[in-house]
Amino acid sequence: MKLDLSKIKFSNNDIRKNVQIPNILTSKLAEFIGIIVGDGHVGIYKNSPGGRTFSNYEIRISGNLKDYDYYSVYINNLANELFNTKFYVLKPKNENSVFLYKNSKALYYFFSEYLGIPQIKDKVRIPKQIFNGSLKIKSSFLRGLADSDFTFTTKKNTGNLYPVVQGVSKSAQLIKDVSSILTELNIKHVVYLDKSHYLKRDKSYVVTRMYINGFTNVSNWFNLIGFSNPRHTQRWNEFCDKKRAGRDSNSR
Repeated sequence: MKLDLSKIKFSNNDIRKNVQIPNILTSKLAEFIGIIVGDGHVGIYKNSPGGRTFSNYEIRISGNLKDYDYYSVYINNLANELFNTKFYVLKPKNENSVFLYKNSKALYYFFSEYLGIPQIKDKVRIPKQIFNGSLKIKSSFLRGLADSDFTFTTKKNTGNLYPVVQGVSKSAQLIKDVSSILTELNIKHVVYLDKSHYLKRDKSYVVTRMYINGFTNVSNWFNLIGFSNPRHTQRWNEFCDKKRAGRDSNSR
């Protein structure tokens, strides 16, 4: 699928560093867009040092420090392949987090102005360019989003463990969009609102949760979408190994 990049603006710094914006929506680009919708932040900020006003076009991607290699290596290599540029990798002191940071006018215009990804994510949606793509494009987008906002876990049911892929977002519309694609892929799932009250701040929160439950449904998820974050894939592989080992021991 070809992208219309006629309104993308490049700064002198973008031009000097040969920052590029792909004009074809590939699976890898769709995955990166999913990462930005999930863990990314796109914003423009004004600075006035010495009385002169400058604009910072900021792209940030944040995650848990235990996934440092996924962010610093996998995502950064993906960014370099797609945009011919790498992000700065930051590890804030006394925080269990990792940040990727880039100041780029071209990337800002691509993610914010062209794809419509908002600075505040409470009402973020899947970009229409993704919805207009193939099922492969949609699956790749969901993989990037899932590496950010979803997780793989196991729960007990009548003494047995069963697998669960779960996702959560402040944006009910985003989960609704995800649900639409999962339905296209014939992956069964459930969606519901979760209201909670945080006593320490005396504040109520409403998020939307999505669950894919059971071996068959989770297997379909991993076969059609999966994760690029090895932490989730490793847990799934370990679960499958235990399941096979239990089945083999029962057949003896």
